[in-house]
Formats: sequence, C-alpha cells, structure tokens
Amino acid sequence: MAILKNDILEVELNPKGAEIIKIVGLKDGLNYMWRRDPSLWASSAPILFPIVGALQNNECRIDGKTYTMTQHGFSRHNEYLTHQLSDTCVEFELTPNEEILKQYPYLFDLKVIYTLKENQLECRCVVTNTDERVIYFQIGGHPAFACPFMENESSNDYYIEFEKNESLYQKIIDVEHRGMSDKTELLFDNERRFFVRQALFNNDAIVVKNFHSHYVTLKSLNHDKSIRFYMDNFNHLGIWTSKHVGGLLAIEPWVGHSDYVGFTGEFKEKEGVVALAKQEEFMCQFTIEINQ
Repeated sequence: MAILKNDILEVELNPKGAEIIKIVGLKDGLNYMWRRDPSLWASSAPILFPIVGALQNNECRIDGKTYTMTQHGFSRHNEYLTHQLSDTCVEFELTPNEEILKQYPYLFDLKVIYTLKENQLECRCVVTNTDERVIYFQIGGHPAFACPFMENESSNDYYIEFEKNESLYQKIIDVEHRGMSDKTELLFDNERRFFVRQALFNNDAIVVKNFHSHYVTLKSLNHDKSIRFYMDNFNHLGIWTSKHVGGLLAIEPWVGHSDYVGFTGEFKEKEGVVALAKQEEFMCQFTIEINQ
C-alpha cells in the first residue's frame, strides 16, 4: 500500500488497479470512500483500462483477430509498479506483460499519478503509445464514495449537484444483454441536481455525455460536508450505486463506454475510443475535493 498524507487528509492507495482505498479527513476522522463490503461491491476505485464497461460476449476484434477481456478491462486486476515521489505524491505504472498481451495486443505505458494538495486528491492518468502503430483504448475512473458519509444517516438525504444547469439525456443500459442500448431518457431539463433514489439505478448506472459542468458535488440536506468531483478530458460520466441503495455512490468519469448491444465492429470503431499515434500521449484527470 502507498500512503499520502498532509495536515488535512490521509490517503491509502493500492498498487493493484492503482486504486484509492481510503480518503480520511483528519479533522472529522471519516473515511469518505466506500468501505469495500464484498456483499455489495468489493472494490472502491480501480482505474479502468483499456475498456470501460463490458464488451459483447467479453470479446473484441483488433485487426481481424478476436481477443477476450472482462468488464472494465485488465488494469484493475494488475499490480502497478509503485514510485513514491514524496509524502504527497505517488506514481503507479503499468506496461504490458505476457497475460495482458493475450487480451490486448498493443504496447503502451500507463501512468496514474496521485497528488495530495490541501483538501484535494488529484488523479492524473497518462497513456503513452510505445508501439510502432496507432493504438486504441478507453479509460476511466470508478471511485465509489461513502453514501451516507456517517452512520445513522440515510442516503435518501443525499443528492448530486452539477456545477451548472444542464439539459441532458441519459443513455439506457440494457442489463439483460450487458451492453448499451440505443435508447435515451431525459434526465435534466435545465436542471442541476437529483436525489439518490433506487428507482434511478434500476437499469444500472446513469450515463450522460455532452455535459457542460466541470464538476459535480455529492451533498446532504443535513450538514455541510461534501465531496466535489472535478473532471478533465472525459467524454462520459457514469453515476452508479449497488443494487440496494445505501452505502456507496460511484462517480465515474469515462472516455468511452460499454459496447452497444449487437456491436460486432472493430475495437477502433467503439464510441468514444481514443486513437493514439506512435510516441504520443493522452492525459485525463479527475480531482476529489473533501469538505469536512
């Protein structure tokens, strides 16, 4: 495990999946991350790469050859190299090994750099193409937060608030076929907040694109504690909770999403996929601000 600490927050990170395990406020002693209860979801915040969501039949086609990969890709199952740069900064690095190349034939260098700055934890993901050809990928975060923050509270008192009023349609996931449907439903009509309710998540995550807000905030009606979540260079946002609301809420910035149901095209034809030329870099970043 890697530990980052300043006078405001202490953060615990796991090299497996470059995952945030805990973000503890030193003023209130609360861990603002999901507690990783395996009966609901045993993870807390893995990095998703080189896919976001699921492939149809867990298969993708690259240059005419079929490869097998499970939901959200192999990053979350792999140990990253750890480079502790300071008390407030750590870099995790993943490069292909034999098992990865069986699932994904491209050469790459993925760095995930966590930096603690006052009451913010910054996560910067940098993908470098180390191949001799263009590589294609998706990438995302999956941080799940405690919701409610404290015991003896109800998640029904919590809501998500976007920075700006938005007019957004959400993409509807086809749970039965483990893919994205072509259906959409109106989520916001010049609005900016919604309360955490089970009915909103009956079809898995709420997925939106083309939003104008730079951040969303998880708040409660009953106190001033909050989590503000900033996103840079992502094209989709997923918001998810486990089947029974209570305990966790994930705010997931994505580049790309699951295959559409029935998709049989090449990997490079997936919606939102990044095409990265030889020796080029792609960077995206999210920042978690804890207000105790």
